[in-house]
Amino acid sequence: MNTKYYEFNLLLTPSLKEDKLSSFLEELLVQLKDLGEPESEVEFKLRRLAYPIKKETEAWLTVFFFSIKDDLKSVEKILKEKKEILRYLILSKKRPKQESKKDNQKVNLEKVDQKVEELLKEE
Repeated sequence: MNTKYYEFNLLLTPSLKEDKLSSFLEELLVQLKDLGEPESEVEFKLRRLAYPIKKETEAWLTVFFFSIKDDLKSVEKILKEKKEILRYLILSKKRPKQESKKDNQKVNLEKVDQKVEELLKEE
């Protein structure tokens, strides 16, 4: 099946403290690894919400990228089972272009001049 690249945005309950939040996210990623591969580190910040969600005025905003082989229904099922997740948003993204690993070597001007002179002498 074709692998697609997704951005996951999760709002998690603020009752999770940072240590429990880390273990919760690790557990979630282990479950998701069966369906695909993580493409980035998980970042999280405590944010004030514009309006209450499930009676919460703050939430942990979590963002990470994932490549998934299957359809999203199995992923959504996992996310819906977690009571710690207030809301989630999954965005389909284009895979970022890999930067070419060209050796940016500095050119020695003396060597270039010598090569040019050799070529001119041959003519």
